[in-house]
Amino acid sequence: MSHLKLILDGIKQGDKNGGPTELAKILSDSLLACEGFDKKDLISRYLHWWKTDAFDTGPTFAMVFEKVSNGAAIEKAVEEVDTRFNGNTAGCGPAHRIAPLSAFKTISNGDLVRLSREEAKITHQHPDAGNCSAVMALLCRYLLEGHDWNDSKNLVYKNKDIKSTWLNIKNANLNNCGYVLDVMHTSIYFLDMDNSLEKSLSFAGPANFCPVIVGILDNIRKQKKILL
Repeated sequence: MSHLKLILDGIKQGDKNGGPTELAKILSDSLLACEGFDKKDLISRYLHWWKTDAFDTGPTFAMVFEKVSNGAAIEKAVEEVDTRFNGNTAGCGPAHRIAPLSAFKTISNGDLVRLSREEAKITHQHPDAGNCSAVMALLCRYLLEGHDWNDSKNLVYKNKDIKSTWLNIKNANLNNCGYVLDVMHTSIYFLDMDNSLEKSLSFAGPANFCPVIVGILDNIRKQKKILL
C-alpha cells in the first residue's frame, strides 16, 4: 500500500463532510503531476475546483478564491481576507489538506516544514495555520518512516524549527472549534487513546474538525504496523 493511499484513505475515514478529502486529492494530483510542490500549479487547481464544484471549503478558502476568481492576485486576496477577519485566519483547513506532502520522499524533513507553511499561506495568512500544518506533515512523515506514535511526537518536539508550535499545541484547549491550535491539541488528545477515531467523531459532531486529523494519523500508524 502506498504512503499516499494510506493518507487519502485516512482522510476519508475521518472526513464526514467531504471538503478536506477533495482538497487533499487536489494537492496529491498537483504533487504527482509536477513531481513535487509547485505553488502556481496548485493555486490553479484550487481555483478550478472553486469555479466548478467546490463545497465545504471553509470560510477563509472561500473568501480568498472568490476574490481570485474575480481577478485579484492571490497574495492580495489573502491579505484582504486576513484584514476582513481581523487577523483570525488560523483555521485548520491547511492542516486538513497538507498530509499528502509528507508522502513524497524527495521532499526532506526541513523542506517539509517550509513547504507546509508556504502551502498554508495560499489561503491562511496567520502563522499558526502554517506552523500547525508543518506539525501535521511531520507527524505523518515520522509515522510513514516507521516510528511509533510516541517517538513521532518526540521527534516533532525536538525539531527546533517547530518546537514552539508543538508547545503551543500542548497548551491549547480541548474543544470542537476550528482554531488550528485547539484542533491539533484535541486530535492528539484522542490519538493518545484507544479507539481514537470513533471517540473523536462522537466528540466533534458535525463540525468535522479534529476527526480529519485523527483519521489520517490513526490510519497511517495502524496500517504501517500491519505492513511492517
